[in-house]
Amino acid sequence: MTLEEGRLRLRPLEEASDHGLIDSFFVSMAHDQDGNVIGLIMGRFDGDGTLGTAAIKECGGLALAVDDPSLHGMDLRSAGNPAAISDDILPLPRVAARIAAHMQHHHRFGHPAPVGVRNGSENDQLSQVASILRNATGHDFHGYKRATFLRRVQRRMQVVQVDTLEQYLEQLRSRFDEPLLLFNDLLIGVTQFFRDRREFEFLEQQVIPRLFQGKQPGDHLRVWVLGCSTGEEAYSLAMLLREHAQTLDVAPRIQIFASDIDGRALAIARVGRYSSSIVADVGPERLQRWFVKEGDTYVVSKQLRELCVFSQHSIVKDPPFSRLDLVSCRNLLIYLDAELQNRVIPVFHFALKPGGYLFLGNAENVSRHAKLFAPVERSFRVFQKIDADSRMHATFPSSSLGLDGHAPAANRQQRSVSNALVRAGERIADRYAPAYAVLDEHFDVLHFSSQAGRFIRPGGGAPSLNLLNLVHRDLRLELRSALSRAEADMTPVQARGIQMHEDAATLAVDLFVEPTSDSDVPRGYVVLFQEVEARELAELAPPKDTVSDNAHVQALENELRMTRERLQSMIEELESTNEELKSSNEEYQSLNEELQSANEELETSKEELQSVNEEVTTVNGELAHRVQELAHANSDLKNLLESTQIATVFLDNELRVTNFTPAVTDILPLVESDIHRPISNIKLHVAYDELQDDVRRVIRTLAVLDREVENPATRARYMVRVLPYRTVNNFIGGAVLTFMDVTPLTRAERALRSSEQRLRTLMEGIPQLVWRSLDGGRWTWSSPQWSSYTGQRDGESLELGWLQAVHPDERELTLNAWHDSARTGGLDVEHRLFNAAEDGYRWFHTRSAPVLDERGQVLEWLGTSTESDNLRRLQDEQRVLVSELQHRTRNLITVVQSVAKQTVQTSHSMPEFAGRFDDRLSALSRVQGLLSQSDNEPTTIGALLRMELDALGAEPDQQRIVVEGPDVALRKSTVQTLALALHELATNALKHGALAVETGTLSVRWDVVSTNDASARLVLSWIEEGASQQRRDDRDQAGGFGRRLIEKALPYSHGAQTRYELSDTRLECEIQLPLTSLHDR
Repeated sequence: MTLEEGRLRLRPLEEASDHGLIDSFFVSMAHDQDGNVIGLIMGRFDGDGTLGTAAIKECGGLALAVDDPSLHGMDLRSAGNPAAISDDILPLPRVAARIAAHMQHHHRFGHPAPVGVRNGSENDQLSQVASILRNATGHDFHGYKRATFLRRVQRRMQVVQVDTLEQYLEQLRSRFDEPLLLFNDLLIGVTQFFRDRREFEFLEQQVIPRLFQGKQPGDHLRVWVLGCSTGEEAYSLAMLLREHAQTLDVAPRIQIFASDIDGRALAIARVGRYSSSIVADVGPERLQRWFVKEGDTYVVSKQLRELCVFSQHSIVKDPPFSRLDLVSCRNLLIYLDAELQNRVIPVFHFALKPGGYLFLGNAENVSRHAKLFAPVERSFRVFQKIDADSRMHATFPSSSLGLDGHAPAANRQQRSVSNALVRAGERIADRYAPAYAVLDEHFDVLHFSSQAGRFIRPGGGAPSLNLLNLVHRDLRLELRSALSRAEADMTPVQARGIQMHEDAATLAVDLFVEPTSDSDVPRGYVVLFQEVEARELAELAPPKDTVSDNAHVQALENELRMTRERLQSMIEELESTNEELKSSNEEYQSLNEELQSANEELETSKEELQSVNEEVTTVNGELAHRVQELAHANSDLKNLLESTQIATVFLDNELRVTNFTPAVTDILPLVESDIHRPISNIKLHVAYDELQDDVRRVIRTLAVLDREVENPATRARYMVRVLPYRTVNNFIGGAVLTFMDVTPLTRAERALRSSEQRLRTLMEGIPQLVWRSLDGGRWTWSSPQWSSYTGQRDGESLELGWLQAVHPDERELTLNAWHDSARTGGLDVEHRLFNAAEDGYRWFHTRSAPVLDERGQVLEWLGTSTESDNLRRLQDEQRVLVSELQHRTRNLITVVQSVAKQTVQTSHSMPEFAGRFDDRLSALSRVQGLLSQSDNEPTTIGALLRMELDALGAEPDQQRIVVEGPDVALRKSTVQTLALALHELATNALKHGALAVETGTLSVRWDVVSTNDASARLVLSWIEEGASQQRRDDRDQAGGFGRRLIEKALPYSHGAQTRYELSDTRLECEIQLPLTSLHDR
């Protein structure tokens, strides 16, 4: 998302720029709304937002950051912290008030006036601002580009909410931190790896291979990166140079000087730690090759870091480095004004070797110094040094200038003489616009105009720049005279109408000689040649009325010509003499030139010594930084070795002691004087005869070796670990031995093994199937009972293999229960498991509980599977019994109600009802008792008959009572009705029938017979004989309770066929029950 012309614009993500999403939006807002932007950073975005925040500040907007606890402790220049370059870091409740105050100030005073309308007093005030900065920071910003400097000052004015430069000067003077904040704003250096990728690709393909050409292994390839900020550009060049060097058989030593005036940025560059946002800039291949990942950051590798030397250096006030192959100064010159650029670019020329390269930013150029640099590829801003005239020297201050960076006034006036004279000549020539030449005080030509060629006719002999030797012969006399008068009087001199013969034509030429009069410019002269036009020649021609005097004039002209010839001859003789004198003078000048050359060489040597001294200072600074780091590392190592309780010994490749920790004295009697003694000369307190062999093996194989040894005296046990000693350059420098006292651990392990063995014995002895599992039911162990029960071999149950033993219908249910176990805190499921012995499935109840660590996190699950098949069968039987009991109770109540009702209907009085009802309830009770006994064994019809007869005291005998038939089991539902019917028959027989008289007989027989429809029936025959049946109750004959049971209840309830016949001396009852009413036969 971007902002264009006040409208939000969306574009596909793949079309986005190299910036992050936040950077793209912030940059578009800054460019679209100029200073009317407030950027608020509310968190850490791993570098995204840094470029955008800088753009908002660059355009005069306000950048704020919320005080986020996650940012505490971060380096303020960290690329992952956009708040580092924000104007203010505020708690969230104060942000709204800060924005409101800024907007009120912004609307009241609007934008500052354009730069072009500033008056002189404000220029003086800006100069005062720069002076305060110079005094506070030691850096002079007088040469900073005025528009940029003013914009940064105005931005700070908006931040501190002041209206005028005078007020801001007071802020600078009164607030000790404001100069530093303004200094940091001026130093906003947003950089990245391989910024402007096409330029770096050109550098990699076209320039870097040339840098290595002709380099020998002992040579140096030197690079200077100016304005390196946090080091990304320096490391980018280091990667390119290192990658190309690795393609060569022999390569020179690479040395990169990276400089900046910002010490904070250099501190980060030296550490070389960057956020993960560099992945997009560097690329995965280079990231893996040249960086080491540490947490969420990437650190440059040691071999890359060693190529770079970081130095706090100002190109304005400090001497440059020298003998360089490449100078990279990208996006620095754009902040310098033209005059300072003209001073800096020759410094680059001086610093580079012949043929060296200059790499600039895409908005920078050296077009004003075409004599110093030639473009290699102008579009990529790569230039090559031109071997210019030896008289062209760079001007840079010496180290004695101090912090203000200002050269003395005399040195500032001693700028390029040639350039000053050229500018003066151009200024004068603008008034005349003819052909001209600019001369120094010796009449040597410093500059020709393009039209001066027709007036120049150099003579033969040695080349010379003296104009008197170069000008046309016809003009030399008048020119010499004019130059002499101008030199003497220091006033302009004119010579008009000089005849100059050119081929077959004659020209009239006017000469103008004007000396330079500027006090700050050395003496020189400007000579102008002006050809007289035809109109002016006509004015010089004689009138027509004087034609008669032509002869006289002609004679005078001839005389004049002869005089001139004689004069010319004398002049030539004089010139010859002058030439001789000049020859002598030239010899003296040659000597002087040699002295001057020697002096220039001494000056050059002095400058080179200054440059070398600067390099030495830089290297010393880097060395001091390294020494400080080494001292800090040694302190850390010393404290680590003294504080650790791990006994450690360091040995070299010759097995000599190089260092040890104090804790080792309990194992080896070492003292400080034992350093560099062979380990074989020291007697160990532990039994470790293989020590030397183990150390040699580790040094040879580079494999870590562990061994457990014992102190025979104290019975203490130690775990010895031997590791190879690797140097920072990955060389093997010996071995490291560590002795860990594992006596408590050994004892604990023994106790643990014993406990585990007891636990394993217990787990293998219980009938449950025991197992251990990870989340999701991924088993890690199962008891032998599992394998024995399910038939799975060892290992088949691990992971999810145990599911194969679960019934297919319950597998999904079991997995779902596992998935819910993390939420419910346990597993509880019933399923069927395969029983290998029975080749079938049996029900199991599976439960598990989590084993937690000290933080409450699940380490594993411990579970059991308990067989529940018998329990389920008993539970099923219980449910059946309860149901049967309920059914019997309902039936019994129904029967009792029916018996009571029938008894009431057949009784004449309450005593009679009570007797009969009690009798029938007793019979019903006996039946229920029989039914209760038949829960284990079925009730047979024979048992039912004998029970009724025994209850009435009528035991079967062979004379009177015959009871016979096969064992036929009855259904429980049949027993009750049939028992009541038989009870009524037996009761009537005892009271009124065959059993009431001694002569009566009773015959009860039954059998199972087949019917025509191929079914079977139980046929029971009840026959009474030998007694008068007239004694029976009329109600029974007409259909009493017993008879109704036989003739109606049995057919209705059980599909029986009955026959009841009564005569005077005989009663016959037949009951036929279908076999479907029976349990078994």
